Order: sequence, then C-alpha cells, then structure tokens
Amino acid sequence: MTTSGTANGTSWFEISGKLDLFGTEVALLTIILTILVIVVGFSIAHFARVITTRYIGGRLPPDTRKSMGKLIYYSIIAVALLSALGISGLDLSGIFLAGGIAGIVIGFATQSLFSNLISGIFLQIDKPMKIGDPVMISGKLPDVAGVVVEITTLSSRLRMFDGTYVRLPNSDVFLSEIRNFSNAAARRVEFSVGVAYKEDLDKVIAIIQNSLANTALVLVEPLPDIFVDRLDDSAIVVNVWCWAPFSVWFELKKQLVHQIKVELEMKGVEIPFPQRVLHIAPNGQNEVGAGSRSNSGTREKLGFDKT
Repeated sequence: MTTSGTANGTSWFEISGKLDLFGTEVALLTIILTILVIVVGFSIAHFARVITTRYIGGRLPPDTRKSMGKLIYYSIIAVALLSALGISGLDLSGIFLAGGIAGIVIGFATQSLFSNLISGIFLQIDKPMKIGDPVMISGKLPDVAGVVVEITTLSSRLRMFDGTYVRLPNSDVFLSEIRNFSNAAARRVEFSVGVAYKEDLDKVIAIIQNSLANTALVLVEPLPDIFVDRLDDSAIVVNVWCWAPFSVWFELKKQLVHQIKVELEMKGVEIPFPQRVLHIAPNGQNEVGAGSRSNSGTREKLGFDKT
C-alpha cells in the first residue's frame, strides 16, 4: 500500500507533491528551492553589506560607506529574487522587457546622479583633497578657490575666501585640476617691483636682498631669487621670489610688499608710474609729436587746432 501511495504522487510525509497556488499547481520542491534561494540571497546581501561598510570602505566617509553598502545589498537581493522567480518556472520575458525599458528610462534620468556617485567614491579613494584643505579647482570648472568643508557622495562644498559657500558636483570636481595648497610645508611668495630707468639695478637688488635677509619668516632654503623680469614703458620690472612657511604665506606677502616699498623710498629709489603730458601747439598749428619716454613715465606730445 505504501508503494501504491507513493506512486499516486504522495510524498514520504503523505503530503501531496504539488500545491495549488492561485489556481496554478506548483511542485513542492520548486517552492522549497525558491524560498531557499531567497533566504540565501538575503543572507549573502547582508554579509556583503557588513564587509563593505566595515572593511572595504574603511577609507570612505560614513555616508559614502552606507551608500555603497545599500547599493550592494539591494543589488544582490534583486539578483536573488530574479533567480527565485526563474526557478519557480514563471515566464519572466515580460518582466525582463518591462525592466529593460524602465532601466533605459531610469538610466537617462539618473545619468548625472550615478556619475557624481562614482566620482565621489574615486575622490574618497584618491584623496586629492580632504576637509580643511585650501584648494583651487580649475580646468573643467571656472576657477574656484577656498577651503574644503564637506565631501559627500554626490557633491563637494567649499568655503570660498570671501566667506561664501559653493557646492560643486563630484563629477566636475573629479575631472578638474585640483591644486592643494596644504600638502607642502612651504610656499613661494611672488610679487613685482617697478623702478625707474635711471636707477642702479645692482643697488635695487641689494636693497631688496637685505630686506628679505632681515625678515625672520623668509626661509633661507631655498634661497630668495631677485631678477629683472621685463622692461616696461615707464619702469624696469623686478621680480621678487622667496619662500615662507605655508601657515604665514599670505600675511608675509602683504608685509613684504609694504616693507620693500618703504625701504626703496627711504634709499631714494624712484618707483615710477605712467604719465601722459599734453603739449598744445601755438599759433593754431596741428602738431602731433612722437611719444617720448623718460624715467618718470611715458610722455606724448599732442597738438590741437585752436578755433
């Protein structure tokens, strides 16, 4: 009798081998395998999220780790559910078709979102800047200079030097040139001084060198560099380069410009400025003279007809 019972489709526990679900007969083994795939899928998804948030994403900020963990978690669950539906014997062609169309639409709609997400992850891995760093971002974006305040999954925020805040998409930041001013211990101070053509250049350079040598915050290594850069219309332009600790770079630059101007004036060195002198020709004669150059500026001789 037991043999005939088994032959009639009963299981070892006298339970029918098929169940009626919503009018459809489904094999009991198929239901068990479907449930097993779903349970295993959720377990693997949970394990992968824990590994990602605790170990793999250890270098990323908390919000980025959570976002990566959720992305991996729901991706594995989606694969497990599709696998379970495939085992159940359901026709998934309609689901895949609808999912493909929806995926294309969602992909176009969220293209920039995913681009910012991936760029934010690479920014956290590469670390060209971190919170508190003064940086300049240029290239793809217009020049933006400020202090990094926050780097999130989708965007970066900077406090600009005028006190305002700017939010930049991570995709644009990642593709731009990032100049980080905090990675070096010293930074070069650069400015120019214009002196009159009549001045002795050796004397001018010696005055500037002595001024730099007597300034405590100017580094002796690398050595300061003072040289003639160009000959302008009204002045000889002398470039002054010296190095300073990064933390006092801006304050030292302001100090040196004022200090060197005062010392050059005290030593009788003329710092010229452009000038134009108009000459009115007498007796109503129109006369335009060629521009003449002097040490104190550019002079042009212009004639006007008196009427």
